[in-house]
Amino acid sequence: MNILLATEVIHPGGAETFVLRLSRALQHAGHNVQIFIFYKSGFNEGLYQTFAPDVPLEFAAIPAEGLVSKIDSLFFKLKIDLSLRSIFIRKSLRKKIKEKEIQVVHSHLLKSDTICLAAANDQIPVVTTIHGDYLQFYTKLHAGIAIPLLNYKTKATNNLKSLAHIVCISDKQIKFFKGKFGAITKGKLSKIYNGYNGIPSTTPSPLRKSINIPDEHFVFGMVSRGIPEKGWQTAIEAFIKMQQPHTHLVLVGQSDYIDGLKVKYTAHQNIHFTGHSDKPLDWIQIMNTGLLPTTYMSESLPTVVIEYLCCGIPVIASDAGEIANMIQLNGKQAGIIVPIKNSSVSVDELSSAMKLLATNTSEYNTYKANANYCYTQFDMNKCIDAYCAVYSIAIDNLKPKP
Repeated sequence: MNILLATEVIHPGGAETFVLRLSRALQHAGHNVQIFIFYKSGFNEGLYQTFAPDVPLEFAAIPAEGLVSKIDSLFFKLKIDLSLRSIFIRKSLRKKIKEKEIQVVHSHLLKSDTICLAAANDQIPVVTTIHGDYLQFYTKLHAGIAIPLLNYKTKATNNLKSLAHIVCISDKQIKFFKGKFGAITKGKLSKIYNGYNGIPSTTPSPLRKSINIPDEHFVFGMVSRGIPEKGWQTAIEAFIKMQQPHTHLVLVGQSDYIDGLKVKYTAHQNIHFTGHSDKPLDWIQIMNTGLLPTTYMSESLPTVVIEYLCCGIPVIASDAGEIANMIQLNGKQAGIIVPIKNSSVSVDELSSAMKLLATNTSEYNTYKANANYCYTQFDMNKCIDAYCAVYSIAIDNLKPKP
C-alpha cells in the first residue's frame, strides 16, 4: 500500500514518536510510506533520526511562514475562523497525495484530521488515531476553559462523519465517542494499542555511575514531558516523604518548569535532574521502578509506561487514561495504581506505594516478573497487522461498487 502519515509537528510526545515508529514499521513490512509534517518550526531532528531515519519525510510548503503565522494568530484573536497556513498545508498535502499515488492517509489529532480530509476531498480514505485532543477540547469547553480552536463542535462533527475509521487507544475514548457522537461514529470505532519496538541495551549502562548512584541502591525514575500535570512535583514530594536510605529519584525531562523544580530541590542530593533525552530507554534501564503520577487531561496511552514495561521494571502510576489496563494482563499486575481523587494524586498514597516496592523484595519481584508479560500487549507486529486491516477495509469501502 501507498500510505501517508500526517501530523502537525515532530517533537517529544507520545503521538509524535508513535507516528515515527509506525511509519518505519510499515515501511519495513513492505509498504511505501511517506511522513508529512505541517510545521517545520520546532521539528526535532534527533527524534526523526532515532526512530525513522530511512522513511521519506516532507514539510508543508508555507511561504513566509512567520508572517502567515502572525496573521493566523490575529484572525484567531478576532474569532475569525480562517487559517492561511491551513490553506497552504492543504494545497501542499494534496500535491503530495497525487505525486506519491497515496491510497490512504493516516492522520493524527483533530486539526490534522480537518486538513487531511479537505486535501483528500473524498478521493481517498482518511483514517485517524485518537490521542486525546477530541476529548480534552470537549471537556475544557464544557468547563468554560478556552481551547486553541474555533468552532470545535462543527469541526469535530464534520471530521467524525467523514473519517473512514477512528482508531482509539483507550476504553475511555471509545466510551466518549459512543456517548457524545454515537450516531456518526457507529461502525467506525476500534481500539488498537500503539505498537512499540524499542530494544533495551544488553550491555551495562554507564549512566548510574555518571550521576554517582551505587549499583546496590534502589532507583525510582520518571520520564515525561515537562508540564506540571504529569506529576513531577507529586513524585518529588512522595520520594522525600518516603525517607528511605539508599534510594534515588531520577527525573528525565526538560522545560522551564522542571528548571524551577531543580532549583527548588537542589539541596536533595539523591534527586537527579538529567534533562531531555532522545533515548529514554537508556535512562529507564538504570531504574528499578518507573513513576507517572499524571493528572493530564488528555492522557490516553502514555508511551513511557510502555517503555517501563519494555525494560522490565514495575510501574507506579495514576489511573489516568488507559494506564490501569496497560499494567495488567490476564490478572497479572506489573505495578501499583494510585487513584486520582479531586483532580490530584495523593502524595501519601504514592509515597506508600514507593516505600512498599523499595522495602518488600517479594512484592517487588512479583511486579517485575509481570512487566515483560504485560509489555506483549504492545507488540508492533500486532499493531501493524491491525492497522493494515483498517487501511484495506477503508480503501475497499471507497471503491465504486459494481
